[in-house]
Amino acid sequence: MTADTDTTAVYRDTRLRVGALVAGAGPPEVVGERPVPACPQWKVRDVVAHLAGVCDDILAGRLDGVATDPWTAAQVERRAGHPLDHIVAEWNELGARVEDTFGPGGAPAQLVFDEVTHEQDLRGALSAPGGDDSAVAVALGFVVPGFGAIVAGAGLGALRVRAGDGDWDLGEGEPAATLTGTPLDVLRSLSGRRTEAQIAALDWGTADPEPWLPLFTFGPFRPPSAPVE
Repeated sequence: MTADTDTTAVYRDTRLRVGALVAGAGPPEVVGERPVPACPQWKVRDVVAHLAGVCDDILAGRLDGVATDPWTAAQVERRAGHPLDHIVAEWNELGARVEDTFGPGGAPAQLVFDEVTHEQDLRGALSAPGGDDSAVAVALGFVVPGFGAIVAGAGLGALRVRAGDGDWDLGEGEPAATLTGTPLDVLRSLSGRRTEAQIAALDWGTADPEPWLPLFTFGPFRPPSAPVE
């Protein structure tokens, strides 16, 4: 992500892309009930309900406990029983209002990160790989610095992370290890969607990845014990 990236446009384009993905996957009453391996407690309908609910909560000012499990669970519960196509339509209506509220370039990177993460969750559930490089770059720009705080407190030295055009030195001093991967691989590894074995299989150069693997957590998300994608 560069300083002039229009994060609001990235959010909008991702919203439209995900809506088209879900709408084109088959009958909504069938698609909505498909399990989402990367979010094992949710079905497709629940993931979209969360995405719509985030916009609803932003507009309503319901931001206490933002991003916590109870906050997201309430979003899904409020839409329990709603047809998938109705939830997509709600997200489109609320999402457009959120985009107007933030204006060009004003959408928080965290909002894009959440959206892009769940886009990939849905793509895995629907066997529809794809996405957008600019959206992934914005998401990385949010999650990598947060990972840096975990690295700094681990006592393992600094870690260099390279993904596409991104190059980050996390922690203090000279890097003790360098992790290189595609932007999507690094993003999924940092958002609790890849197993430790999958993370270890990325390019670590000459470093032993084993000491670093326990650091790959994101909030409540821990690396799954078996591959989900």
